[in-house]
Amino acid sequence: MKIAFISLLVGTTVAADLGSYRVFEQLSEAPAPWTLQTGGQVDEDQRLKLRIHVKNQNIESFHQKVYDVSTPDHPEYGRHLSRVELRDMLAPSQQSYDMVQEWLEETGLSAKATIENDWIIIDGTIGDAAKLLDAEYQLFENKVTGKMTARTLAYSLPASLHAHIDMIAPTIKFGSTSTMRSTLVKNYPAPAVVQSSSGNVHDGLDVVACNSSITPDCLKALYKFNHFRASRRNGNAFILAGFLEEYAQHDDLAQFLGTYAPHANSSDFSTILINNGSNLQQNVSGTQQTGEANLDIQYGLSLSYPTPTIYTSTGGRPPETTPNEVDNEPYLEFLTYLLKLDSIPQTISISYGDSEWTVPPSYAATVCNLFAQVAARGTSVMVSSGDSGSGGNCSALNATQLLYTPAFPASCPFVTTVGATVQVAPEVAVDFSGGGFSNYFPRPAYQDAAVNTYLNKYANTSNNQYFNVTGRAYPDVSAQGVNYHTIEQGSDVPESGTSASCPTFASVVALLNSDRISNGLPPFGLLNPWLYSKAADAGALTDIVLGGSAGCNSQIPDAGFPATVDWDPVTGLGTPDFKKLRFVSTGIES
Repeated sequence: MKIAFISLLVGTTVAADLGSYRVFEQLSEAPAPWTLQTGGQVDEDQRLKLRIHVKNQNIESFHQKVYDVSTPDHPEYGRHLSRVELRDMLAPSQQSYDMVQEWLEETGLSAKATIENDWIIIDGTIGDAAKLLDAEYQLFENKVTGKMTARTLAYSLPASLHAHIDMIAPTIKFGSTSTMRSTLVKNYPAPAVVQSSSGNVHDGLDVVACNSSITPDCLKALYKFNHFRASRRNGNAFILAGFLEEYAQHDDLAQFLGTYAPHANSSDFSTILINNGSNLQQNVSGTQQTGEANLDIQYGLSLSYPTPTIYTSTGGRPPETTPNEVDNEPYLEFLTYLLKLDSIPQTISISYGDSEWTVPPSYAATVCNLFAQVAARGTSVMVSSGDSGSGGNCSALNATQLLYTPAFPASCPFVTTVGATVQVAPEVAVDFSGGGFSNYFPRPAYQDAAVNTYLNKYANTSNNQYFNVTGRAYPDVSAQGVNYHTIEQGSDVPESGTSASCPTFASVVALLNSDRISNGLPPFGLLNPWLYSKAADAGALTDIVLGGSAGCNSQIPDAGFPATVDWDPVTGLGTPDFKKLRFVSTGIES
């Protein structure tokens, strides 16, 4: 629903005084690597799309509902909500809308406002935002990338509105969203170029070849779904999410399929453009980024074949603000777009993330609630765990306190977070595999037993001071993450990272969802309660007990986490065994 704000609420009246302005959110300084650009001048006429999230009702009971419909053996298991049911359950109060309307009328911005369900969107300028929020927007520079952005360190609202609004963006968010392609891989040889893998791997796993490099045949053999074929027409679909102007190439996909996945030859993906996103091809522009998008789509499509595969390209590059970007919060745009659909594809893979402490708690909570809404609709979301182990610069929070660095949205309890392994016989935890404990989200009940076992039996207690032992722990699972053959502008290029492991595990889930739908069962939705109970109890995930993660740039001795028996914060519950997972899911033996 997108309706002009003034026309929707015509006739309503609010007599109460909104009160004087009071600070709503603030930072003492910009988080590293952002610094104030001294002498920089903000263009107040630059366009800026301001998003105001009006507080949902029934949020605690909604969270419980998500867990109920996602927990095996619960009477509500699999009874996912429709778009209308979800909207009605969470709709803000009319009083909240009325008070925001009065505020916008008093500041002269109501004509620029529209409503999209529980969001109020102001299509205005930086000057409008500064006036509305009693804020000073300044220029900040990212010392790593050299990019500039206009942000404020504090903004205010009328006192009476504090109880009715969750967050406003873009304001104090200085996140540095990036792809999860690793640059930290150590001592792993570059893969030899393989012209065709189909002759090397049949029913078994070619250990020598797959220890050196990864192809679809390696993954299908290793994770035991060589002979499973999903339905093309049962309504199941798979999204590979793209951000940061990463463009998936049709020509590179065709070459990849011909070389490494001839079983899927002539297949292609469809594209959905969100928030003025693009998916330029090589014959249009040779300057766009394609590495992440090609990795995602080449493995997502070939492994889940013939599941219909969709590449979504969401415009906006947080937090850089340029005259051509009227919005720069792509998670919000992506998720709110999906939630307006009557039917959401059942599986999503996201290979992007931020350091948790660069994301304001209000923004993280709002986005995590959007992931919960997607899960409530019956969709499983896989997210990369990150490629800095337990954290990169672990002194970035402040100058005096050392802490591991969680990743977001990996730390959200309503997504399934995927770490990475290397080698195939046996698989070993790779040093860059992100994992840890959230500082924002408490540990959900579904992982209490597994995480408590780790903390009580296997954790290095001398390092417990560096992380929040009561926080949501991740990753949940893992998959291969090193030396994936990809085709990039016609050349064979190795790619590594949880950017690789995430679409791989998500492909397995897409196949399982297809199997469930074909056999009259609902899709999983939030996968985690099932993983930590039914799948783990059945031994349907291969436990990884060798290797471990690094991190913290040597600031903390022995930083990181070792792989251990059962769950650990580097490989989670382990890697998939499709045959066992399928049997636990549908009772069908492969």
